[in-house]
Amino acid sequence: MEIVSSTHPLNSRQRALLPKHIRMLSHYLTDERTDRWLGYMNETTSLSAYVHYYLWWNLVRLTRLFSNLPKNFLNLGEGEICLDIGSGPLTVPIALFLARPELRNVRLTWYCMDISSQALQFGMDIFLSIAARLKCEAWEIVRVKGEFGDRIKQSAAFVTCANMFNEANENTDMPPEYTAKKFAEKLLAYTDKANPSTKFLIIEPGVPKSGRFISLLRDAFIRKDFVPLSPCTHCAECPMNGEDKSNGGKWCNYVFTTEDAPKTLLKLSDQSNLTKERAVLSFVALARAGEEKSDAEKKDSLHKEEFLSFRIASDPIRLPGNRTGYYACSAIGLLLAVTEKPLHSGESYSVRMPKYQMRTDWKSGAFILNLD
Repeated sequence: MEIVSSTHPLNSRQRALLPKHIRMLSHYLTDERTDRWLGYMNETTSLSAYVHYYLWWNLVRLTRLFSNLPKNFLNLGEGEICLDIGSGPLTVPIALFLARPELRNVRLTWYCMDISSQALQFGMDIFLSIAARLKCEAWEIVRVKGEFGDRIKQSAAFVTCANMFNEANENTDMPPEYTAKKFAEKLLAYTDKANPSTKFLIIEPGVPKSGRFISLLRDAFIRKDFVPLSPCTHCAECPMNGEDKSNGGKWCNYVFTTEDAPKTLLKLSDQSNLTKERAVLSFVALARAGEEKSDAEKKDSLHKEEFLSFRIASDPIRLPGNRTGYYACSAIGLLLAVTEKPLHSGESYSVRMPKYQMRTDWKSGAFILNLD
């Protein structure tokens, strides 16, 4: 992260104390969540630890995600208005700029909203430095000091938020179903109802509570005539909603190893006693319906009759007979895909619908799909 070191350098004492400050911030973000002051990124030491460590890890996760999202979902038009809520140091715009080179020359305006003006300024410095290093023009950034629900001057066509709702949910006693519905309405208020190309991307930590909330948001948006484009391969009920006790309360989350993360970052994690061997996230990408929905519905109908689409959503599970199973999401419900071939979390597949009656796994209730 040479750019962060150049835009916000640390002296030798600050660098020596960085692992300690990272560890303190980690406890603050996890162990002490009930007492957290939501403006923690207005505090200089916390913000410095966040930018030199958590921003870096978030960029590792998000660039991986953005690189694998459907191209049509990120087909942003010239002059489009984008909004990132809870932007912090502009994590989402920076990750998108790095991960999708084809968008760098598209003229976009990003409204970046956060309660910490200092975090927004840090992110602005980093983003402009990255654009200069890549020798391309930066997107227009409009910094908005405010919180979720505050208005912006223009309607957005693309709305994003990462790691925001896990904090927002801690400050309400309302049931998650109610909260998801209200948050969906607040997100929709930032957009133009007449715009057929409106899109949303919501990303949260890959923990059960966040996975459950993402599933509820997905349902709320489907009721508002939106279509989930990723990770879902269907518009049916989510089989990994984090609430179904019959399958052990499985929640939708995607995992990738960190072995290809920057060595300096891995070393800093070790020094902070926060060793990371894998990264996990839950997310949903949604687009307004219209023609896209009718196509999706036709595809769903066709697949129900002839094909079965599914996405792998688990680590490999060792089974008898030198075989491996993977839990997967599909329109017919939770699957246990069984194969001798290696599959990876996040990959999607389509196979002919089995003509036989699929057995169910005794432990999870998942339909057993033999791929070999």
